[in-house]
Formats: sequence, structure tokens, C-alpha cells
Amino acid sequence: MSKRVNGKPSKRSRKSPAARDGYWRDQIRQLGRKVFYVDTGAILECLNPKDDRFNAFFDGVVGGRLVTSSYVVAETVRRLVKSKRNQFIGPAGIQHSELAVHFLRGWLEEHDVSILYIPEEVFGTARTEFERLKGIGCDLTDVISHLIVVGLEQSCIVSPDGHFRSLGLTCLP
Repeated sequence: MSKRVNGKPSKRSRKSPAARDGYWRDQIRQLGRKVFYVDTGAILECLNPKDDRFNAFFDGVVGGRLVTSSYVVAETVRRLVKSKRNQFIGPAGIQHSELAVHFLRGWLEEHDVSILYIPEEVFGTARTEFERLKGIGCDLTDVISHLIVVGLEQSCIVSPDGHFRSLGLTCLP
């Protein structure tokens, strides 16, 4: 089990060049203060035929804006395309590449999800944080997701992945 201390954001991540340059202020101004950051696992759960919890959450989001990153979008598409048969199922039983297209063209639009494209400075911070946090089971996309949530001054993430708790976030639903 990892120590919580290892999961705390470093001073560098809190004071990144992007933060000093107003990147996060601009994002908060555009997105508003009430946002729900959506990680890959939450999207995949919605496409899991056995899920009720995440679908109910997304159907019930009122008064908040859903946000994700281009990294989460790419990871979701990759996992859908390469998934096992019947692991993820969309409308009319579609799977794999067809389901990935539905996610890109339908799901993101139906749920009005805003996609963030992080600047090079945030990516540089993510690289450093990934190396520092490698012992808690986060991949690079997870670290980027964490930096975005913190940058947007949020404390919750829509994800079934418990390792975000090690980083001090609350997982929804």
C-alpha cells in the first residue's frame, strides 16, 4: 500500500508555468466553477452492459459541466477498439471500432462533454509527476487527469479507479 504522502501534488504541479500564465484561470472562466471531470474508467463503465451506477450518474447530472481530456478520449477509443467480445456494448449491440465511433460522434455530444487539450507546460509537469508517483499504479493519463482536476480547483473525479483517492480526490459516483 502506498503512503498518502507520495500522492500529494508537488509544489511544482501547484505552481506550474501554465498556472502562472493563466491557463487554469482561462479554463475555469470558460467552463465555470461546477465541473465534473470524467476519466476513462467512467466512460467505459457506461458502455459495460452490467453497469447501472455510472449510467444513472450521467443521466442525472444537473447544473454541472462534464469535462475530459484529449488523452482520455484517445485512451477510451483504444480500449474500445481492442476490447474483448461483449466487454463493452453500445446501442444496437455495436462493439469495437463501431462503438469507438459512436463514443466519438454520439456519446461525447449526447453528454455535452468539453474536451481539454493541455499545453506543453502541463504535459511537462505530468511527466515529472508520473515519475514521482509511479508506485501508486497511475498511468500517464491518470496523472494528467489529476493535474486537470486540481488545476480546475476541483476535488472530485468521475471514475471507478480508486487510486485517485491516493491522490486526494473523491471518486464519483
